[in-house]
Amino acid sequence: MLKQKTVKINGKEFTIQRIPFKSYMDMIDRHSNKYGILMKSPYIEELFKHCVINPKIKMSDFDDDFETAGKLVNEIESFLQTKVNPSSSEKESKE
Repeated sequence: MLKQKTVKINGKEFTIQRIPFKSYMDMIDRHSNKYGILMKSPYIEELFKHCVINPKIKMSDFDDDFETAGKLVNEIESFLQTKVNPSSSEKESKE
């Protein structure tokens, strides 16, 4: 079961979900260049695709709202990198 969380950023609600640790590390590897530098555009596009489940979004949805996109990326990364607390109020979802 993948944990889910609803976040509100600049008046917009997004439901995000965790992905397996290996999937996240593979995503980072796929989008890092030969020097280990993360190529942000394809990384963020894939992050949105797999971690934002409602509403379904793409990077182009934020062409005029860089602030919300940046905050959403920070929320997703924080959610993925935080220890799961089984007694938290986050919703659980079956994949």
